[in-house]
Amino acid sequence: MMSGDADRIKSWERLLEAGLKVTEHKQDEEAKKYPLRKQFRPAAPDIAKASLKRDFEVGLVYYVGDDVEQDRALCGLEKKPPTAHTFKEALERKRKILEESGIMKELGFDKKKGFFKY
Repeated sequence: MMSGDADRIKSWERLLEAGLKVTEHKQDEEAKKYPLRKQFRPAAPDIAKASLKRDFEVGLVYYVGDDVEQDRALCGLEKKPPTAHTFKEALERKRKILEESGIMKELGFDKKKGFFKY
């Protein structure tokens, strides 16, 4: 085996370790003690929660700040992108669809408190 092959394998191992760490689901002590009672992995991993919450709250996953607005204006576009920032009724319809379809409930999002239950 060449040294390059060994380096590639190590990089894949590091990538796997990082992936496992990112998608790790925290379990309480009781779940560790009684593994058959433990919760199933939630529908949304921790890394996605902030994006899902932001999408539900403002209709976008990414942040649109002053710098983005300035860049859009320089390109001859409207400062605000054609999203929930400008079409508030579209965000309300989207929220209604997500709630009525049960998606937000399945993901464990508490609408009143504004965060995920797990």
